[in-house]
Amino acid sequence: MSAPWGNAPIFYALAHVQFNAIPAMAKYAPEIADRLRRAGYPDAQEDKQSVASFDMTIGGDPDAQKMDRREVLRWRLSNREKTACFLLSQDALIYQTTHYSGRDAFFAELQKGLEVVHKVVGLDFVDRIGLRYLNSVLPGEGETLDQYLIPEVLGLSGKLKDGLQQGLVEAVAQLSYGILVSRAYTVVSQGGNPPLPPELLPLQLEVQPRFSPRNGFITVLDNDCFIQKRDAFSLSSIVATLQKLREGIGLAFDCSFTPFAQDRWK
Repeated sequence: MSAPWGNAPIFYALAHVQFNAIPAMAKYAPEIADRLRRAGYPDAQEDKQSVASFDMTIGGDPDAQKMDRREVLRWRLSNREKTACFLLSQDALIYQTTHYSGRDAFFAELQKGLEVVHKVVGLDFVDRIGLRYLNSVLPGEGETLDQYLIPEVLGLSGKLKDGLQQGLVEAVAQLSYGILVSRAYTVVSQGGNPPLPPELLPLQLEVQPRFSPRNGFITVLDNDCFIQKRDAFSLSSIVATLQKLREGIGLAFDCSFTPFAQDRWK
């Protein structure tokens, strides 16, 4: 999809930049929050995220694996409308929105947040850059998912329609500039917001009303492209990497839908 469409199916977008850990981030967070408040993100909240890790080094026995759970402090900085926010932690900045208006505007907002963090704490390097787009494929009245999506995306969901509860198709590709993970979730919706993968819950942003599905089948196209590589911190380099990752997401998305879907979304 080379340019935003008038009825584009994207309902959620996320960009993630992991940088060198700042042990004193709690000290700097108030200044970062105040600068982003003046940049259009006045709703600042502090919370804790529970993170689990597994240690399987105990004799290599999976039954003896040890789980370590810890709480990570982070700051949520949202706009007034709750349609976009930054998530700041000790070693990362995430920008997410439910009102995506195109890659240039999206990347510009992320860059705005990174500039603020860098000015306050002085970042040294970046370890990971990621981009993730979720698209909601919701057939209209009298339409079906197979009018919108190619058979490979629907998998057996396109065949096992009687009694189907959910379906998942996944592909992973090693690209020259990163790793692409493409998933398609098909579920029976009871209304409300489109389904989200567990790691993105709870979503504390307002989803556009046009994405509230009716009862029936819905497919979410979840395309995630990322690179794990340590580089010196550079805003221009980060944006250039995001542009390449966006190409990867486009590779998966563009081959997923039918001409019928393109007519509906344009």
